[in-house]
Amino acid sequence: MKTKLISNNILHLLLFVCFYLLLVYEYFEFVVPLFAVNKFVLSCDTTTVCLGFVMLFAIMTRLFVNKSITDFAYAISMFVAITFAIPAIIMYQFGNCTIFAPLYSILFVYAITSKYIVAPKIKVKVVPQKQRPIILILLSLLFLVPFFMTYKLNINIKAFTFGSELYEARAAAKSSGNIFTSYLMGPLTKVLLPIAIILGIKEKKQWMSIIGILLMLYIFAVNPHKALFLSIFLIVAFYFFDNYKAKAGLILSGMLILIFTSMIVSTTTGNILAESIFVRRMFFIPVQICDGCFEFYDGNPIYLSHSVLSSLSDYPYSQEPAFLMGDYMFGKPNMSCNTGIIADGFMNFGHIGSILFIMLTAVIIKFIESLNIDKTYFGIIIAFVMLFLNSALLTSMLTHGGLFFLLILIFFMKDTDYDKNMPHNHCSSAM
Repeated sequence: MKTKLISNNILHLLLFVCFYLLLVYEYFEFVVPLFAVNKFVLSCDTTTVCLGFVMLFAIMTRLFVNKSITDFAYAISMFVAITFAIPAIIMYQFGNCTIFAPLYSILFVYAITSKYIVAPKIKVKVVPQKQRPIILILLSLLFLVPFFMTYKLNINIKAFTFGSELYEARAAAKSSGNIFTSYLMGPLTKVLLPIAIILGIKEKKQWMSIIGILLMLYIFAVNPHKALFLSIFLIVAFYFFDNYKAKAGLILSGMLILIFTSMIVSTTTGNILAESIFVRRMFFIPVQICDGCFEFYDGNPIYLSHSVLSSLSDYPYSQEPAFLMGDYMFGKPNMSCNTGIIADGFMNFGHIGSILFIMLTAVIIKFIESLNIDKTYFGIIIAFVMLFLNSALLTSMLTHGGLFFLLILIFFMKDTDYDKNMPHNHCSSAM
């Protein structure tokens, strides 16, 4: 009964509209008044407001009217719409941002849900089921060695306060880290340990889940990133419910609950930290940084000269792109402002780059769908998609473990879901 309710399309539509209205309220009443110093402004006119509503309607039409969208694509697109497209539309309507961030985010939603964009299907010999847990555990232990050798048990409890101490601890961890901790962080915290947590729940091996969670907390304590801590709850939450439409409902309801809870905490205690994290940081800062990239790199693409094509083209700046944007936008050269695939594409190849990177990412997502992964691992897939909204494409695939993630899916998790992911017809019940 609960699954049927949270899968209801009319409920999804209502929650979608409520989310937009709540985020507008938060932008007007919380973000702009308290963070104007961080260049959040309130500026709108009739044209931008109306165009914003047109773009919002375009997303709603795609999600709630189109009959050919698979449930998997529907859930992924709902996540993209909620976490980036809607904030981008709001900042275009009321925050003096360009139209490109919302426009390309809508293109991303349409690409993910398009039946014309397909990924190649592959035939591989997967690892036998009995051997999977053993190999995954051995890989996890192997990847953990550099962390224990580097950080030992130098746990910073203050990191769990999520205050300024967290950033100080992160800076210290970065200075004492090495190439192994840098490149193994993603595969370990975004792939191996999350899989161990879910596998432990599925196989009723609580010890495996507990160890997985404790090791995630250990890595957070020695090298704190808020996304790492929050991903634990994300991974476990999406284990529940047996279909993707219910998981889409969980995305909508979960986001609303997070915002309402943070608002209540701010009102009752006067501490705005939670509201700042779950409203300003989660939804509006990524759009703000994306918009800054459109402004800074307009007519000056860098053609991947800071990465794989550095031998063919000279990088024209003394700072790495993330720190360059921190300096440009906030006057803080030590602030790292990472951005997602939309701005990353524009930064490297202009508007053609944004479109190209969106299409490449959509193909990757389609490829994951074609692998027919057990639905209980959906939280790990969502965390992977989140990378594309907050990190450059090549960084997501190479540094943050995206390529490793795909290899694990192919050889360990392919065809683990025996229910066919059929297109859903939510048109008649939603509109």
